[in-house]
Order: sequence, then structure tokens, then C-alpha cells
Amino acid sequence: MSDFTIIYGCMFAGKSTRLIEAYQDYQYDPTQKVVVKPLLDNRYNARGVSTHSGMSIPAQRVMKPEEISGLTTDLTKAVFIDEIQFFGIEILSTVNYLLTLGIDVYGAGLDRDYLARDFGQMPALKALARNKIQVFARCFVCGGKADHTYRVADSDDLILVGHSNVYEARCQSCWSKGQKAKQQS
Repeated sequence: MSDFTIIYGCMFAGKSTRLIEAYQDYQYDPTQKVVVKPLLDNRYNARGVSTHSGMSIPAQRVMKPEEISGLTTDLTKAVFIDEIQFFGIEILSTVNYLLTLGIDVYGAGLDRDYLARDFGQMPALKALARNKIQVFARCFVCGGKADHTYRVADSDDLILVGHSNVYEARCQSCWSKGQKAKQQS
């Protein structure tokens, strides 16, 4: 029986690290595992899933979730998807299809955007997942437990790929204070 595991949280919470650890812990040969990330994510390493701390595994970049099943073979036992929140509604049917093939699926992504709204298909993916792993960061302001992504860059674009030059992890209180300060300026 196949499983779907979703790893979610704010920026800098270690989502990709947990995905890489799941990949490394998975008992099968690398030829039986497929790793993908969205084409638009070109941070650190365009040919791999990389963490802010420098861990990395090779990955295929895809534009649409429908491309993922085309990367699998009869030998594929697991698919690992980084930045899963960037894929549209088709990611749901792709994950379901992989599960019907008996392939385990691991996904990692932001559950909320920089305005604290549900990000893309994450609510539906969390509902679909058998295993849900929420990870937290340390608040850049107070050092507390962070579960919000705060945008420091001046942009209203929903999708703005970046790292510490664009985002900070913040607790609810520090995120709210930052949002209020932005509105007053």
C-alpha cells in the first residue's frame, strides 16, 4: 500500500531538509526514486533540491505536475516533490495517480503565503496525506517558534522566489507587528 507524506511549514523551517532526509532514509536504490521540483525554483542549484544549509540531492525540474508521472518507470517506488505549493490543481490528480500505481509520494512546501493565506493546493494536499509533518523555524525577530513567512522585499507578487534577502521566518506576533508597520508606512 502506498503512502502520501506532506511536510509543511514556513520559510526556513527545514522542509527541504526533511524531504532530503526522507529520500536518504528510503530503503530503495536511487534508480527507484524520482525527485522533482518546479521549473521556477532555481535557487541554489537548478539541478537539485538544496537546503539553505547546503544539503542537496539531484532532481528533475518540471513545469507541470502532469510531467512527473512521465519520469517514473515500472521500478519506481517513491517520488519526492519539493516546493509542491507552486503546482496548480493538477498536482492533486498527479499524486492520486502515483498512489494508485503503488508509488509512495513525499511532498514538501509552504502551507501559507507571505500574507498568511493558504498557499495553492496545500489544504487539499494536507487533507489527502496520510502522514502530515509540520515543521517550524526560529523567529528572525524574537527567537521564538515561527510558523509564518514574512516578506521583507517590496513586492506584491504572490510568487517571488527567494531566500533571506526576500523572506524571514516569524512567529504570529512578530509577523503581525511587521504587517501593521508595513500598512502604516
